[in-house]
Amino acid sequence: MNGAPKEVTLTIDGTQLTVPEGTLLVEAAKRIKTDIPVYCYHPKLGPAGLCRICLVDVEKTPKLQIACNTTVGEGMVVHTYGPKVEDGRRAVLEFLLLNHPLDCPICDKGGECDLQDYSIAYGQGASRLADPKEIKPKAIDLGPTIVLDDERCIVCQRCTRFDEIITLEQSLVVKDRGQRDVIATATGTPYVSMFSGNVTELCPVGALTSKTYRFKSRPWDLNRSLTTCVQCSAGCAINVDERHGEVLRTMSVPGDDAVSEGWLCDRGRYNVGFYSDPRRLTSPLLRRDGEWVQLGWEDAIDLWARTLHEAVDSAGPKSLAALGGGRLTNEEAYLIGHVFRALGCENIDWRTGRQRQASPGPRGGTYADVESAQAIVLVGVPPAQTTPIMSLRIRKAVSQRGARMILVGDYALPIRVAHERVARPRDLASLDLDRYERIAFFWDGIDPRVGSELNEFAEGLAEGRKIFTYVTGETPNARGAEGMGLVPRSGGRDSVGMLAAARDGNLRSLAIFAANPVLHMPGGADSVRGAIENVPFVVTTELFMTPTAERSTLVLPARGPFEKSGHTFDVTGAVRVLRPGVAAPTGTLSDLEILIALASALGVDVPGPAALHRQAALHAPWVARGFGDPALFAEGELKAPRAGAKATGLRLVIAADLFSGGGTVYHDDRLGELRPLATAALSEHTAAVAEVHDGYLVDIVAAEGTLRGLVVRVAPNHVDGTVTILEGLPDAPASAFEGGQTVALANVRAARVPVGVA
Repeated sequence: MNGAPKEVTLTIDGTQLTVPEGTLLVEAAKRIKTDIPVYCYHPKLGPAGLCRICLVDVEKTPKLQIACNTTVGEGMVVHTYGPKVEDGRRAVLEFLLLNHPLDCPICDKGGECDLQDYSIAYGQGASRLADPKEIKPKAIDLGPTIVLDDERCIVCQRCTRFDEIITLEQSLVVKDRGQRDVIATATGTPYVSMFSGNVTELCPVGALTSKTYRFKSRPWDLNRSLTTCVQCSAGCAINVDERHGEVLRTMSVPGDDAVSEGWLCDRGRYNVGFYSDPRRLTSPLLRRDGEWVQLGWEDAIDLWARTLHEAVDSAGPKSLAALGGGRLTNEEAYLIGHVFRALGCENIDWRTGRQRQASPGPRGGTYADVESAQAIVLVGVPPAQTTPIMSLRIRKAVSQRGARMILVGDYALPIRVAHERVARPRDLASLDLDRYERIAFFWDGIDPRVGSELNEFAEGLAEGRKIFTYVTGETPNARGAEGMGLVPRSGGRDSVGMLAAARDGNLRSLAIFAANPVLHMPGGADSVRGAIENVPFVVTTELFMTPTAERSTLVLPARGPFEKSGHTFDVTGAVRVLRPGVAAPTGTLSDLEILIALASALGVDVPGPAALHRQAALHAPWVARGFGDPALFAEGELKAPRAGAKATGLRLVIAADLFSGGGTVYHDDRLGELRPLATAALSEHTAAVAEVHDGYLVDIVAAEGTLRGLVVRVAPNHVDGTVTILEGLPDAPASAFEGGQTVALANVRAARVPVGVA
């Protein structure tokens, strides 16, 4: 019979307290605001008992005990300080410092180093070591993001345990023994992980440091702001550290247990260099006679407003259209609809890529619900590359709580973990899922037909069960945009219909907010580019001159997420707060400020800041009735694959990668090693049949065209008979192709490319 955990009463440093049975002493001490020093222990990693710095004195025990691996007992009396404890910790520190270099003044960890702090608190003034210190290599390149200073390492193994317990990737290991211990990768290849930056935070010394932050600043010189990461839809809390107007690093928020559990993915951590990139747009630009000329903000807004009025007067409100992207806050998304609907325009949509739906309907769940699920069904693109932190929750449910994982479709998992696979949602009926009481369904929001089929199956299981649904798509605040009404209503066109109208010459003005449809919209870059160029007046708000901005009439310099305030919805529908963490470049405005200025020029009333937030909050994000909700699709589904490719070819899988795209990642030079190559990924069996090898170059041929010069990557976790390419690469745009269609490999050549980040 399950009940409340048994309580245990003990005394720590003279203070009596009661905690649940099984609580570790190190955690019990925190209840009375006593911090016991630790190196190897971390609350999310559990006890390891490696470093021994957490020694405490437990009465009636003959020796000092380690608090990180000792559970509380009834009547236990514990002393966390005193001569005996301090002598023990001093001895531990003496061993840890035997070969440790005295380079604190140049160490990146200086000022926030646990070894430095505890040496001052418990260490002795001088070393008794008579022999020279062991000299180890410095500045070892461990991978795209991490540098290892081996001589500083105290072998606490936080990094290897994170890689084993949290990510399940098992890339990092401890090699050799004794004083020759070294952190390395198991295979000798670079350490590549979507979560690699977490090991630099976990490292209690300066052994693992970040390439992008190395030798940049000291912690006391940084200005820290708390905000929300919007690189994806996860909604992680994030600390932004800025100095002299430049974002130098981002750090996790340990108390963010409801979402991130104190972890960050590498895009959220490292994609910050673009804020100070010299290519940032800082003045409105107007295309005139094929050349760009600068405008003042007032002139730019007046021109835009005048053009909108003229379009409505001459061709009616149906000649207007507005697209919004995932960089928008809820308030900005709401105001787009508010302003353009005031002109009678209903051609409004947020869908500027492959994702077609963001809200899962009334059965949506929380992050905690994922961990409690007994079965987890992933349909389409897995969350690992769209909402990485959600992927960690799924891995935790499978590895620590025994959840059953089922994949629907041809997408590959990034890690080796037990799972089953079926082709379509209707095939789930053969897997006896009705024996589970709690089931979580994940859909990528791309194919409405697949979503509708999945929704039908999930609803059939709903009676007497807890069903949790999530849409883990590619667009960061898609759920906010959808919930704020950035979808067509009353006969308006969706994004696919807008492009069709543009090609037919039926659009006079198109506004594009924080989006890059030329790169991401289905139909192919040439087709989308041609449609946009056929619109007489196109306005784009952007940070950089993207392929879409280059085809616009008027480009307005916008602000990034760390440069503005607002609210977003995370993937579970919870509200997250954006706060500015760095000053925006002079000459830029947020999309909200741009819309307010436009509304003023148009004579449209806009609610004040408080009222605007209230209005936005009234639009609940639960607009969808479930997966594949037909109410969200004005023009219908994305176009079906065209016939014409070789029937004997391979099924095409279009995968996501957080570091692809032509926006902030493309304009962040710090991320050169993290940007993926244009690859064609095959299973080992498929590669053998096709007689291609890792590093070869191939072309992918379909009826829509050819992608040339893709690097072959042979991976054991890919489905036989498929070839996987990445969406959003400017040098190999996949937008002309459809997932699931048949393609062929051609022009195979043995021009080897070194295996890197792909």
